Amino acid sequence: MFKTKKIIQGITAAAVLSAAAMNVQADATPLSATILEFAEKNTLFVADSDSSKIFAYTLPEVVPTKTSESYNLEGAGSEIAELLGVKSTDVRYHDIAIHPASKEAYISVSYLKGKKKVSALIKANQKGNFEKVNLKKYKSTVKSLTKTADDSVKFWRDIPATTLAITDLDYVNGTLYVSSLSTGEFASTLRKVEYPFTDKDTSTNIEIYHTVHDQTETRAPIRAMEVLNLNGVETVVAAYTCTPLVTIPTAELSDGAHVKGKTIAELGYGNTPLDVIKFTATDHTQKQEDFVLVINKERSADLIRVADLVEANNKEGLSTPEMWAKAGVPTRPIPLSGVLQAADQDGQYIATLKRNMGTGDIDLISYRKGAYFRLNDFISEYNFKDYKYYPEQEMFRNFQNLLKTDAGYPDLTRELSKKEVKK
Repeated sequence: MFKTKKIIQGITAAAVLSAAAMNVQADATPLSATILEFAEKNTLFVADSDSSKIFAYTLPEVVPTKTSESYNLEGAGSEIAELLGVKSTDVRYHDIAIHPASKEAYISVSYLKGKKKVSALIKANQKGNFEKVNLKKYKSTVKSLTKTADDSVKFWRDIPATTLAITDLDYVNGTLYVSSLSTGEFASTLRKVEYPFTDKDTSTNIEIYHTVHDQTETRAPIRAMEVLNLNGVETVVAAYTCTPLVTIPTAELSDGAHVKGKTIAELGYGNTPLDVIKFTATDHTQKQEDFVLVINKERSADLIRVADLVEANNKEGLSTPEMWAKAGVPTRPIPLSGVLQAADQDGQYIATLKRNMGTGDIDLISYRKGAYFRLNDFISEYNFKDYKYYPEQEMFRNFQNLLKTDAGYPDLTRELSKKEVKK
C-alpha cells in the first residue's frame, strides 16, 4: 500500500514538473517580447527576458508564397508607432523573423505607455500592411528557465540584468539553443531546450578567451549566435561584445558542465554584435556558397564564408591579445551600417530593420544577397540622365537595373546606348 502511494505521488510530482515546464496556455502572452525564432512550418518562439520564459505559438497554416519580393517599407517605424498609438521615439526594436512560408515579417518591439513598458509583436508584408498580432488567439506552450539573471543586478546604474536573461535563440532539429545570462561567477550560459517543451533541459557554463581584453571570461554572455554544421560537427558559432567569434560543439553541452569555447576570430574592439545569420548565396563566379553574416552595432557587418569557419575551427584557437586589428577568420566588410536586426528572407534577399541615417526613422527593407547594398542609397555618375551605358558596360547596366527593381524603381531602369563604341 505504502509503495503504491509513493509511486502515485511520484507520478503526480512528475506531472506537476512537466506542467511547470510546458505550461500549455491558450492566452499566454510575454511580458517582454524580445528574441524571435521560427521552427518548422508554423511555430514561432518568442523569448521573454523579463520573466525568463520562452513561448511557443502555433500560428495558422498559410499557403507558401511562390514569388520572391523585396521589402521597401521606408518609414516603417512611423507606421508601427501609429499602430501602437505612441511616438516613434518611444518604440524599441528587438528582433525580426521571417515566416518560412508566407515570408511575412514578424517584429518584436517594446514601448512606454505612461511609465509602464509594454511589448508587442508586429506583422508586416511587402505591400506595406502592418498588423499588431494578438498572441492570445493562438495555442501556446511555455518554457520557464531557471537561475537566470534578475533585477538585483544592474549595469550602468539603470540597465537591469534581466535584459540579458535571454540574448539569442536558434532552433535546430527539435532543439532550441538559448544563450543567456545566469547568476554566479560563471554567468555566461548556453542552454539546450527540447521542443516540444518538456521538463528537461541542459544548462552549460561557457568560458572564452577574449582577444581584446586579453583574459579568460566567464560572465559576459553570448550576444548573438547561429548553430552550423562545420565539417560534420554541429557547432554553435557565437559572437561576444568587443568582438570575439567563438565556436562551441553542441555535443559538449551537458547540464552543469563547464565548457571552454574556441576563439577563432577577433572582429574588432568597441562593438556589440547584434545578429548572426547563416544563408546560401551566389558568389561573383555564380557558385552557390554558404555564408555567415554578423550584424554589428558600431562597425560594418562581417561576411564570412562557412568554408573559412571550417578551416579556422580545425586549427588552434586564438590565445594572444589583439588590441586594434582583426584576427583569425578572414572576413569581408559589408556596408550595412544602421541595421538593427536581420533575417534570411529567401533565396534572393536578406530582410532587415534599419535605422535610416537621413530621416532617423526605421525602415523595413531587403538587401539582395551577393550585393549587400541598395542602389537608391547613393547618387553617383550613373544617376545623371545624360549618362550612357555602352556595350562594354552591359554587366553593370544589368546589375544596376536589377537593384533598381529590388528597391522599387523599375521605371528608372536603363537601356544600352545605340552607339556601339564609346567615344
